[in-house]
Amino acid sequence: MAGNPYYTDDPLMEEARRQHRMQSEPADDDARQLYTGSCTGCEWTTRDPLDAHMLQEAFDAHMTAMQEEAHRLSRSGNELLGEIGDLRGCMDDGYDADDVNRVFDRIEEATGLSLVCVWEYFDSFGVGGNSQFYVSLGDDELHDLTGDLWEWLNGHPDSPSTPASPGAPRTWIGPKADVAADFEYDDGRHNCAIYDHEE
Repeated sequence: MAGNPYYTDDPLMEEARRQHRMQSEPADDDARQLYTGSCTGCEWTTRDPLDAHMLQEAFDAHMTAMQEEAHRLSRSGNELLGEIGDLRGCMDDGYDADDVNRVFDRIEEATGLSLVCVWEYFDSFGVGGNSQFYVSLGDDELHDLTGDLWEWLNGHPDSPSTPASPGAPRTWIGPKADVAADFEYDDGRHNCAIYDHEE
């Protein structure tokens, strides 16, 4: 790869470059000068030993993927309207598990962010009780949903108090949620429940 990869000159990657640095360890075959690589900021690793050039290319590809995600999250709410604008106020009359999966699938496709609806319980009739939306950042880590998205989805579509756009996806990620992620029920998509009364 000639020169520096583009992410090194990207202001959106400034913090990521400080946190995510490549570490390398010599592999068993010293004669070929092979290395295994890992990242200081996440769980990225190389699957197989690589020479120094291929290791750097693999890490650059990892950082480029992070860069693409950073740019997706920095999109403005108005930019998203072309993809999910029809969802404004779609949950005003309430929602069930199917609605959650349909709406959250669309949002994830447009933004790359996975949302989770945590319900109070699951029984023979499905999920029920109080519910709360969260952002899932992987590894069972949930963050409070902040910004305008909840009100944009749940407000009346004709009300002037309902936000005109869902806001930038980066504004949706709040602090780490004070909720355990080991739910008794999980549909494998976007619905979880604290108690499973069918067990």
